[in-house]
Amino acid sequence: MRNPRTYLKCAFVFVACLPLFCAIEASGDEIMVPDYLWQRGIAQKTDPLDIADTHLRIPYRDDGALDEKGYFTTFSRPDIHFDTPGLNCSGLVLSVSRFLFGRNFTLIEATRDRQGNSGQGSPLGKDWDFGLDLILNISDGVPRKAIMPDGRDVPLETGDGTTLRGFNLHDYDAWQHVLSQMQPDRVYLGSISKTSNKRGYRLLHYHVVIMIPDGKGGVWLYHSTHRSQVHKMNLRTRAGLNRLMAQFRNSRSDDKMIFIVEALPREPEQRGTAARDEAPRGDSGKPVAGTQDQIAAEALKVLDGNQTKPGDSPPSGDSRNAATTDDQTAAPPQPESPAPAPPKEISKLEVSHLSGRVFNPFPDLVTHIPRFVDESAREIQLWFRNRGQQEKNLDILLRGPDGDRQFKGTVPPNNTDIAIVYPRDFGISYQGEVHKGRYGLDVRVDDKQWFVDVFEVAERRDAVPKIVSFNAPSQVRSGETFTVQVKVVNEGAESDYGGITISSPDSSGLRLVSAQPGRIYSGGSTVLSVTSDKIRLQVPMAERWIELWGENQVCDMKVRIRAGRPGTYPLYVRCTLRSVNVKSSVVLMDPPTSDTKDQQGFPVQVFPITVR
Repeated sequence: MRNPRTYLKCAFVFVACLPLFCAIEASGDEIMVPDYLWQRGIAQKTDPLDIADTHLRIPYRDDGALDEKGYFTTFSRPDIHFDTPGLNCSGLVLSVSRFLFGRNFTLIEATRDRQGNSGQGSPLGKDWDFGLDLILNISDGVPRKAIMPDGRDVPLETGDGTTLRGFNLHDYDAWQHVLSQMQPDRVYLGSISKTSNKRGYRLLHYHVVIMIPDGKGGVWLYHSTHRSQVHKMNLRTRAGLNRLMAQFRNSRSDDKMIFIVEALPREPEQRGTAARDEAPRGDSGKPVAGTQDQIAAEALKVLDGNQTKPGDSPPSGDSRNAATTDDQTAAPPQPESPAPAPPKEISKLEVSHLSGRVFNPFPDLVTHIPRFVDESAREIQLWFRNRGQQEKNLDILLRGPDGDRQFKGTVPPNNTDIAIVYPRDFGISYQGEVHKGRYGLDVRVDDKQWFVDVFEVAERRDAVPKIVSFNAPSQVRSGETFTVQVKVVNEGAESDYGGITISSPDSSGLRLVSAQPGRIYSGGSTVLSVTSDKIRLQVPMAERWIELWGENQVCDMKVRIRAGRPGTYPLYVRCTLRSVNVKSSVVLMDPPTSDTKDQQGFPVQVFPITVR
């Protein structure tokens, strides 16, 4: 049975409802969409983020795609259609791109072997550069360019998958330089590649992503992986970057690279006008002002208790302490000295952009959202570049937990960078981390207001596993089969995965029969210990594995147990979530500590059950 489908044209103007199909008239390609996306309101979406969000939580399907006729299918077997949604990374990027570029790409067009070097019998392996071909095919015919950390031009038409690899995916500094170049009216397509030991292959472009700036300082990456549904993360936060890096951990034998192409979506002036039921939200998830004047007022009224009294002059610094570098001899945005080795001290703080407004454009001046100088979180860097021929006077009022502070200086011409550091260049100093709280910036150039900005320094949010309840009888009869149920919630940030585990050290008294949802791992099964070493289970365990465990999402597991030999036996219960604040697979646990540990070495809650 085929999916219900809907005709969709970009951009969206009006809807004419018919018994089986809905035609939306406009000037772009006619795009067929499945009922699944139609029910999510994709016809009413014009903002790129809203369009991409309609795809969130679509399940992962190996080789899964959405064809040009609106059927869920696969790239390799387009003749097979599915009644349920499912996309892999390529299928997701292709589907979202159809709406952003206003083109109903066919599967053949999107997967064309551009250089004829990856077909059957290719010495590099069949489809070795599939991901790169996909993003270049999708962006064909629109203004585009490669984005590199050092800003250099990369010829897209003459390069191939061996030369178009970009930069190391695990390089924080490279990401900062790349993210600072991303603009809200552009779309960014990425191909992740790695060296391969697979027979017949040396290199694979094996994963693709799509990145969309939100206009408020965030850059949202969307993708789908084997271990999760379609999901997104904000690369402008440390937690977002850490999450991406953890999902693509380097092995000893390969270094993963990402190549990013900037492309101009169709009719950007028509986007961003979709009606909303609530005020826009900043990166922190808290409501922010909804109009430009309110946003400006918000930036100038941060922490009313710290405002300078009328007639007082805020303490100021000057440009003598600000680092200046020449663009021809130094890399893009960074302090004047070469970046030091990552400090041993790593703070839990992060800078989150909340809102802002540009009052008067200065085309020759470039800036990006504030960020920490390094991982110790002792200083915040404000970066500016003057691409013009004339020196510009810069006046910054910063309002925050330390009161009102002012910087006055200049930005030299001819592509010169200036890195202004808070608190040092604002005439104050203190030991330790930058103070937590909200900060407002009012930036003026040549006595003319340029922009205002609001950002927040706060602790990075992490996943927080919590066992909510455990229901089980305290006494059962020998030979009886009974049910226990555990409920667990993630009280923190969304995590890529986690699990609920129940076991008993003595299966002669309590024998696990079944788990719903979940499964029973029998004794002798190979699993990972708390130290990530592979071990064999001594006794059975029940476990439910949850992919993409959302914030405040409650999950449960019911386990059927058969009572055996009379006596009192402990039942071990625990839950785990992957941390979102580190690159490695660190797991967070409830209970976090315990005098009792299960066979894998994890701390557990103990619930005794007496068999009579």
